[in-house]
Amino acid sequence: MQLDKTNIQSGATVPLVAIISNPLSTTNANGMGEIRKVINESANIVHFELNGIDTIDEALSLFAKANPAMIIVNGGDGTIGAVLSAILYKNHFSVVPPIAFLPGGKTNMTAADLGFKGKPSKVLRKLLRIASEGKIADAITSRHLIELDMGDGELPKVGTFFGTAGVVKGIFWTRENAYSMGVPNSLAHVMAFMKLLGSAFGIGKQKDLLVSDPMEIIVPGSARMAGQYAAVLATTLDNLILGLKPYGSVGDGGLRFSAIEPGAGNLFRAFRALITGGFKNKSISGTHTRNSNEIRFEGTDPVTLDGEIYQPTAGVPVTLRGDKALTFISIK
Repeated sequence: MQLDKTNIQSGATVPLVAIISNPLSTTNANGMGEIRKVINESANIVHFELNGIDTIDEALSLFAKANPAMIIVNGGDGTIGAVLSAILYKNHFSVVPPIAFLPGGKTNMTAADLGFKGKPSKVLRKLLRIASEGKIADAITSRHLIELDMGDGELPKVGTFFGTAGVVKGIFWTRENAYSMGVPNSLAHVMAFMKLLGSAFGIGKQKDLLVSDPMEIIVPGSARMAGQYAAVLATTLDNLILGLKPYGSVGDGGLRFSAIEPGAGNLFRAFRALITGGFKNKSISGTHTRNSNEIRFEGTDPVTLDGEIYQPTAGVPVTLRGDKALTFISIK
């Protein structure tokens, strides 16, 4: 995907900004009024509020005709993934504009990695100021995307964070426990992280949260491993929740992959490396890291892409690819 900068340079005319909103995402359920207020007070904006995820194509077709200088996605990680999938596979644009995000969901990991944190209305004002001041070209960056092929004949899902084993169990625990308490999202993530660590050290009733079913993992041309794992993840982001960077520097490719074996000792070494930055430059006993453009998994554990949960078909490998990239706005 190439980027045409002719409609994002500074000049007398304010560049057109296209905004696609999911009014049903977690934060937007209570905050769309503020977003609409900012939009109504601003010039050169086309805004489309989704009536279900299946109306994304309609929104992007409209945007393609308008030729915006920037697309802003206002929703959670699931909405972001659906929009990115439509952009990759439906080809609405001859030239794809740079993409920005508002943190409109629960986790907002993709948005946060590009600096989009805080109240969505404040982030929107900052993005519109960048556009009006002709500074879009100065804020662009490139990010690889994860394409998740479940082997079911459907188009791959698109996102930036994949996980299985304890990652999915942690998501289930957070939704069923921390979120139901009404605690802030950041605190919920800390609670889930501590719950998983406690499970690894035998604390609490659920002592198997960080033990997967047997699975096989293949990194073509680099590694083949089989067994049970505490946590398995792959990402194209620089930082995950809580600012964590659980990936290494071995290998080339858009996917940053880590697999941690179960057991208190393995988890302790991985946790120590995580908080000291040891993942990047050190070999950690019980932890496997690689960078690659393709990774295959075969097992029965459910998998997640940006918070959406999928169940693999027995005997059918799940394939990740990370060789495609788009252009985004970063305000870090």
